Parts: sequence; structure tokens; C-alpha cells
Amino acid sequence: MLTLSTNNLEKLESMSIKVPHYNRKNLKPALAHIGLGAFHRAHFLSYVDELMERGIYKDGVYEIDLIETKEEFYTTLKKQDYLYTVLEKDPFGGENLSVRGGISNYANLTIDPTTVFEVLSSPDIKLITLTVTEKGYCYDSENHKLDLNHPAIINDLDSNNLPHSVIGVLAKSLLTRFNTTKAPVTIMSCDNVPENGNMLRNCIYEFISIKYPQILDWVKENINFPNTMVDRITPATSSQDIKELEDKYNVSDICGVHCEDFKTWVIEDIKINEVQMFKEVGALVVDSVLPYELMKIRLLNGAHSALSYPSYLLGHRDVDEGITDPLIKDFIRNHYMSEITKSLQPVKGVNLDEYKDQLIDRFSNKYIKDKLLRLASDGSKKISNAIVKPLLEVKENDALILSLAFWAVFLKGFDREGNIIPIEDPNAEILQEKIKDDTSFMNYLGIIDPSIIKKFSVFKLQIEKAGVKATLESFLNK
Repeated sequence: MLTLSTNNLEKLESMSIKVPHYNRKNLKPALAHIGLGAFHRAHFLSYVDELMERGIYKDGVYEIDLIETKEEFYTTLKKQDYLYTVLEKDPFGGENLSVRGGISNYANLTIDPTTVFEVLSSPDIKLITLTVTEKGYCYDSENHKLDLNHPAIINDLDSNNLPHSVIGVLAKSLLTRFNTTKAPVTIMSCDNVPENGNMLRNCIYEFISIKYPQILDWVKENINFPNTMVDRITPATSSQDIKELEDKYNVSDICGVHCEDFKTWVIEDIKINEVQMFKEVGALVVDSVLPYELMKIRLLNGAHSALSYPSYLLGHRDVDEGITDPLIKDFIRNHYMSEITKSLQPVKGVNLDEYKDQLIDRFSNKYIKDKLLRLASDGSKKISNAIVKPLLEVKENDALILSLAFWAVFLKGFDREGNIIPIEDPNAEILQEKIKDDTSFMNYLGIIDPSIIKKFSVFKLQIEKAGVKATLESFLNK
């Protein structure tokens, strides 16, 4: 069994595995990233790897985590000289295994906070990127502001405490920059959050206005927060995935990821080199990300949610099983997506019918074994932007209302046979209380139109009485 290391790269290449050929010694990164998760390793670092392979950028990424990580992961990553594998799988069974070398170093706030703040405030760092999930921003989406009642924000606003939240950590780092070099920096969210740059900027401004008001004007003049849209289906790495890598390729790597062979990245053009360079390796750098973002959040992320709940209630567990169920596929492609499309602006260079067909093909990729429960998690953080907003914008919205009814039945936490459904949602208790009354539930989602609530109630009762299969058959045949 071959382990990853700089010394083993030639052996790995002799096994027809793509390896980095660029220099990885004595790097001085201009890029830092917070949140070394699977998606980041499959997406952002793939672009960085291509940049380094072509000599456009040479110094890698300083990786940072703010939360406790399994010791086995980061000790293994260090032993592997910060190398890891990406196994790309296409819908036809083709695979491409590569070793990626874009990580130059790693620090964790819970272990070495001094290094974390030194890196983030260093004038050498020109771009800080983030993948911390929507929850990580401590953002109050209902009131469109920083959640000042969030425990992490309360902690971070206390001058005696070490910051824990990404907002608090970034703010403290900006304070250090201001007090030392005053070097500008771009901070870029790579999370699936609408107008993620605007949201991040507003949270930073609000936090700083309270704790470090003396630097607010400087931050507004010198720190950029571009919006982005990211896309690559990347399931969590399982023990089965690690074993598959060992059995098929004779390579041991617990830090590896597997993903689809598709990726997209759209970045708001802010005219700085650290953003512009990503155009050279396939990223779109555009004046406005919004049309691309709405398309992706409502068609891809929304469809993920809309298919996950009825699919799981029907007994499916993997995404490909759900979307290849004829009832689910018909509902999603011909009804849900049709209604969503009417809420979208034209997207330059994109044929929406082709995009929707491509999504169905991507969801059907049985080789990446994405889990329905992953898609179903954190519905309260996803559905507002992906389903509720377009529902209120279009006249024909029955499929969107039915999607909410499937979610409500799923939230009960058990199926018709009494089997327990694991509910992963930060607002699970509130939601499960609200679903006891249809009007209360819909009002909680921001829906007050009596006609919409009435349709929701009819659909929900039908699902409870007749089941998901009969409800879908009735809906599709009307």
C-alpha cells in the first residue's frame, strides 16, 4: 500500500496517477483559506493546483480551521507533506485520480491561535477565502444582519475572549493589519449563500462598528468582499471511499475526496490579480454574479432539497436512486424546475433547458453515491432562498408548495411505517413545533397568503393519508 509523500510522487506517477510537478519547497503563500472541508479540497484547491501547474501562481494556500478537527486528519495530512487525492467520477463510470499539492501549510485555531492570527494578518496574504457553511457566518437571515445573540458572537464581542467565530477572527486579523502594515486584503466567501460577499461584508462591518470602530473607515476603503458562485457535487468521504481507493489504486489516503467530474466557479470582478488569475483556469470573472447565483441556488440547491424529502420518504437513501425514480424525476424536471425557471433572469452564455438536463444527469451519477440525508440537512437554512422566495415570485407554484409539504412531513421525524428519520437542522425543535399547525409553519417561513397555505394543507394531508407515491401520481396526472 502506497502512502502519499513528496518522495513517493514518482512511484505514484508510474501508476498512471496525475501528480504535481511544480515546486513545493519554501513557499510563501499569498492565499489563505478558512475551512479545510471536502468541498474546498475538491473545488477551490483544484483551481489552485491548475494555476500552480501552469506557473501562473506558485506559492500554495495556507489552510486554517477554526473548529476542532480530528487529530488523525491533520497529523496524517502533515505526514503526507500536505498532499491529498481527488478521485473524480463521471456519470458513465470513468474515473480520474490525481494527487493535489496546493496546500502549503495548516494551522488550527483550537491548537495554535497565534499562528492563525499571524497568517491572516500577514501583508503577504492578499486573498482570504472561506468555506464555513451558511451557519458559520452567524448571520440572521430573517433580519439580514449579524446575529448579535449568537453565542459565538457574544463571546467574540467580549474584549477579554479569544474570538471563535469566523467573523470575530477576521475582524481581529483586520485590526492587526490596521495597527501594523495597513496592507489591503480581499476576503472571499466560497459558500452556497446568496450574495455571499455582501452578506460577509455586512457582518464584518457590523461587528467592527461595535468592537473596533476606529478601523471601520479603513476597512471600507481597503477590504474587498466579492460575491461568488461555486458548484461541484462533493459527498462527505466515507470509510467505504477510503477502502475503495486502497483496493482499486493501492493508495492509502484518509484525507482524500471523491467528487463529480464537473466544476464551476463564478467570481465578481473586482480588478485585482489574485482574482483575475482564476480566469486562466476556467473560472468565470463577471460584472454580476447574481444571475448565475440565482440559477444555481434555485435550480440545483433547490432541486436537491425538493427531491431529497419525498425520495427519502419513499425509501431511497442515495441521490441517484431518488432522481432515477420515474415519479421523482418527472416531478423535479418537468414541474419543480419549470416553475423555478419563471423566477430567473436570463443568464449570459447559459441555455437553461440544457442546464436543467445537465443537472438531472449530475444527480443521476451513481458512482459518487451522494446521500439524500446530506441534501436534506439544514433545510431551514436552504429552503428560504431556494424555494420560498421563488414560490412568492411566480404565479404557477403548485410544485413548490408541494415541495414544502414533503419537507413538513419529513420533519415529523418518522415515516409511515414508524421508522425514525434523523433530522439534522439547527432549528429542528422550532420547526417540529411549528408543523403542528400549518398556518404557523408557513408564517414562520414568511408565507402569509391564505390561498398558498390552503394548498399546502391539502398537499400535506394527502401525503399523510395516501402516502408520497400516491400523492405524486395524483399531482403528475392532473
